[in-house]
Amino acid sequence: MKKYTATALCLALFLATAFLAAQETEPADFNGDGTINFADFLLFAQGFGKSAGQADFNAKLDLNADGTIDFEDFHLFVNAFAVVEYEITVCSFNIKFVGLYKKKDNKALAELVGQYDMVVVQELVAPPDNGQYCDGTPYREDPEADAFFNAMSAQGFAHSLSCEDTGSGQTIHKQGSSTEWSVVFYKPGKLALADDLPHGFLAEDRSAHPVYRRVPHAHSFRTADGRMDFVVVNVHLYPGNREAEKRKAELLGIANWIDQNDSQERDFYIVGDMNIQDAAELEAATPPGFVSLNDECRKTNTATGSDKPYDHVLYRPAEHPESNEVDEAFDFQVVNLIDAMRDSWRDASPYPGDPYSGNLFAQYYSDHHPVLFRLVVPSRDDD
Repeated sequence: MKKYTATALCLALFLATAFLAAQETEPADFNGDGTINFADFLLFAQGFGKSAGQADFNAKLDLNADGTIDFEDFHLFVNAFAVVEYEITVCSFNIKFVGLYKKKDNKALAELVGQYDMVVVQELVAPPDNGQYCDGTPYREDPEADAFFNAMSAQGFAHSLSCEDTGSGQTIHKQGSSTEWSVVFYKPGKLALADDLPHGFLAEDRSAHPVYRRVPHAHSFRTADGRMDFVVVNVHLYPGNREAEKRKAELLGIANWIDQNDSQERDFYIVGDMNIQDAAELEAATPPGFVSLNDECRKTNTATGSDKPYDHVLYRPAEHPESNEVDEAFDFQVVNLIDAMRDSWRDASPYPGDPYSGNLFAQYYSDHHPVLFRLVVPSRDDD
């Protein structure tokens, strides 16, 4: 009988956690280890159905203190169980010319990032499937892009893809390195698309835009349990050491778009290859109210002859620090791509990371290191 009771309660716990919001409850840390977890659930299951006066009645489990350990106590336990925080680990990765290079080691790259919950990719230059552009005209899949997406799918990722490419020239809807698509991969077990939140391109004209070299694209998400939502703005800013003012204008344009949409959502993260050259430029270009997780300007390019802090995550710190969803202890981490790919090399020729051959390494992998940041999913969202 106890076996079936525990099974039924386990199923009820799974279902109820998805639907019941967190609220004030009596203490449910039955074993006193400081965490409300499955061990506490097992204790609750053992005492379920008992009443005061029985020899094995545990008063700690009677959360509403009515003398019986029943489903009213179980609902209180579920609500306490649901407030346990967990994390979403996000990877941002400029993978040079996905959809162009035939040498790209898609399997090795996908396996590298497969451990993360979300992967924000820059430099996808061709679509992975047949489809239609924003204006309804058809496009055809690119075999190289399709191979990369298949490798990501094998790691359990779904994806959010822009409806077309964007670039600095007058002509888009091309499958080449002059334009790029925006894509974010995510794990459906933890995240779902949230199309009720601001999303899509930040400007109507995706070609020859007066501010953006490539018009940024917003991708909106909600955790699978509904406890947190947020918007990722995927960016690839102007390149070049003489284009600091253009990059500053791009970031200001993105910040203005966020200001226009923050009545719907407060949590926006500007993520990607910002081509920032140094700490002085970062300080000058960061919009008011925003900070970069890469404020130390860690090197994110793979080139051995230069140390460039190209990649960043910009966000607005929460008004109340206790509600900040960015894991500042985890901070901003850089994964050394040269080291990470070494063991995956199977070709008879020398590994292009030993010694480093920039052009060849980029064709197989990239010219940027993947970078990481982490979000803490709170007991309830702050917006």
